[in-house]
Amino acid sequence: MTTKTILTMLAAMTVTTLSAQDAKQIADSLSVPATIRFGKKLPLPAVDGAQIEFLGADYEQIIGPQGNVGFALCDTPVKVNYKVTKDGKEAFSKDYEVIVKGAFSSQGNAKPQTIPSMLQWKGGAGEFRLGDTVKLYCDSTKDFCDMLIADLKAVTGREVQVVNAASEADIVLHTIEAYTNSFSFATISAALQEEAYRISVTDKQVKIMASTPKGKMWGSRSLLQILKQTGGSVPCGEAYDVPRYQVRGVLFDIARTPYTLDDLRKVIDTMAWYKMNDLHLVINNNYIFLEEYVKDGHDPLKEAYTAFRLESKMVGKNGQPLTAQDVFFTKKEFRELIDYAKLRGVNIVPEFDTPSHALSFTKVRPDLIYQGPMGNPGRRSDHIDAGNPETLKFVAEVLDEYLLPDAETGKAALEGCVIHVGADEFYGDAEAYRKYSDGLLKYVKSRGFTPRIWGSLTHKPGKTPVEAEGVEMNLWSSHWQNPIEAMNAGYKLINTNDNHLYIVPFAGYYWPTLNNPFQYNSWRPNYVGNYHIPAGHPNLIGSTFAIWNDMIDLKHSGYGMYDIWDIFRTSTDVLSQRMWGTEKNPGTYEQHRALADKIGEAPGLNPLYVRAGDAPVLVTPTTLPLQLNEKAAGPNYHLTAEVELTATPEGTEQVLLSGPEGKLIAVMKDGTVGFRRNDMMEFSFGGKLPVGKKVKLELIGKPQNTQLLVDGQQIGTLTLMNFRDREDGWKLRTKGLRSTFILPLQTVGESFHGKVHSLKVEFSAPQK
Repeated sequence: MTTKTILTMLAAMTVTTLSAQDAKQIADSLSVPATIRFGKKLPLPAVDGAQIEFLGADYEQIIGPQGNVGFALCDTPVKVNYKVTKDGKEAFSKDYEVIVKGAFSSQGNAKPQTIPSMLQWKGGAGEFRLGDTVKLYCDSTKDFCDMLIADLKAVTGREVQVVNAASEADIVLHTIEAYTNSFSFATISAALQEEAYRISVTDKQVKIMASTPKGKMWGSRSLLQILKQTGGSVPCGEAYDVPRYQVRGVLFDIARTPYTLDDLRKVIDTMAWYKMNDLHLVINNNYIFLEEYVKDGHDPLKEAYTAFRLESKMVGKNGQPLTAQDVFFTKKEFRELIDYAKLRGVNIVPEFDTPSHALSFTKVRPDLIYQGPMGNPGRRSDHIDAGNPETLKFVAEVLDEYLLPDAETGKAALEGCVIHVGADEFYGDAEAYRKYSDGLLKYVKSRGFTPRIWGSLTHKPGKTPVEAEGVEMNLWSSHWQNPIEAMNAGYKLINTNDNHLYIVPFAGYYWPTLNNPFQYNSWRPNYVGNYHIPAGHPNLIGSTFAIWNDMIDLKHSGYGMYDIWDIFRTSTDVLSQRMWGTEKNPGTYEQHRALADKIGEAPGLNPLYVRAGDAPVLVTPTTLPLQLNEKAAGPNYHLTAEVELTATPEGTEQVLLSGPEGKLIAVMKDGTVGFRRNDMMEFSFGGKLPVGKKVKLELIGKPQNTQLLVDGQQIGTLTLMNFRDREDGWKLRTKGLRSTFILPLQTVGESFHGKVHSLKVEFSAPQK
């Protein structure tokens, strides 16, 4: 028997075997080439009795929607999927990996390490090295160029000179029409196309090329990460880099724990550092466990914490304003934040959460509280009545403040944003929920915005269809939303699965910090719980991890941004790799962590206010107030001051040290010594300073623990003044506090009645 005869028989047996299988069995048993060269078209498998369609690739910039194979500098793995139809039934295939063969060998310089790793690299010989002055040619906007200049100075320590000709520059940022080495895939999403960039390095010059500002932004981040590791050199070679998924997100619950604009700018800078591009900000929310108020005979509508963080003119007939009274952003401030993020490649997605988690809304309109049967009646007060037509009108009126053009500027406050409508964990009537959600999604679309929603339709079944076309959906719980049902319905899907991607700091459930070794080694963006979404399915647009601040109000321990910064940053650097690039590069989590530590924070950032190594601050004020204009200090610091309080006018607050980060208060309104952070968390040390007597104050700042000594002794009990403790008879909380205080060092004695004889601050590194 000849070899040809044997192969023919094997092929016939394979076809017979496959044709006897059902659609799913066939889909997972297709003959897909292990490798393919650019310029080719991926062949479509054929099975008798079955229809097979090419579904897509996770890197559709490399293997396009029709199976066309684009150019690759080096061998590049791409996952592809197929849809199989047989006997009237459809099935999606497993993820098949195809290696797109590169045009060049891997010889030459090794690929520089970045986070996330650059997709393709052709190594050259030699290196480019910066001189004492960096010559920059930048054909982008002035704002972009100014940002890049500042970043280059921060990373290299060199002066930057802008030149008028690319030929004279060390570093060139150049706009190109498109990446010319790939096929033109007309149906590739614009979001993916706009993020591509090239880097070309010779011993004379580094050139970053992209067709959009976002592409140039990502190219500049890769270059800066390389320079930060080398001190000023870049290996010669060429890189081509594109993302796997168009949404690579972080959710911050800014409603239940307030953050400052400065905090959010640092978050944006860090996201951009790792090419994360979607910042989901929860604008309104409230304490979850309202049943605890109800159980103890208290009214959560009057007492529970809630916040709506944007300026609004909405005020109820009862005089209740919608806008939070502790921390909020004006429309102008939030617009500036959106523009700040856009310049850095980050889209802001504001979430307005109704019909549940809507205590801010029901406080304004208590007449619209849901009155029907519900699964958790203790939380009724934060459920707005989804079945009442007036509810949609009310919520639409609120949203119109931000979605309609302003009369003065002609621009909507949220112009360019995806608008998240919330709609999670509603415990009321399913049909009413579906009708309300459908109406809200259509309303947002009618205003010219793309809407996003929490997936909840599986848990809320009914006859009312809910708008899917052009709607993005967070898949947060497979119980509330079956991912496959959502995919088939046409929603654009964002994996936000709570089992793997929810962080609730200092809680006893979900993750206090993500299980980063697991995330790095095993997590896959296209698996939602136990459900597999084809990696190349066009409806899977990305993933988001979430930081939820459930531990507020009756459960608040006083934590702030400092206390969760490492939780945010280490999750961001891990997931950026998994969302953008190949699944693991470098090969182990430990190697990744070492690389992240080497790369460090984004240019110019010092989010933990570290001043270790700085000389002590030592002053003897002759008059007050005294402008120190020193940088604030995070833990660890030791403040020593000799002060003499001469008067305590009733009800007058006396500030000893102040700055944008907060205030050290010698006399609070109750007469005690304490501090107030810029997130409005306020702590009292529980004791008072004597009048007419010089005393020695010592403030010892450590992570999550700030201690005050007066003449060497603790003077009282540290107390969180913002919230009460149900378990302690509704008294102010004193147990288990996290009292991190960033020491402000801008002004001494802003409103101090007395003398500051001396003041000294010493710094050391925070202990991890």
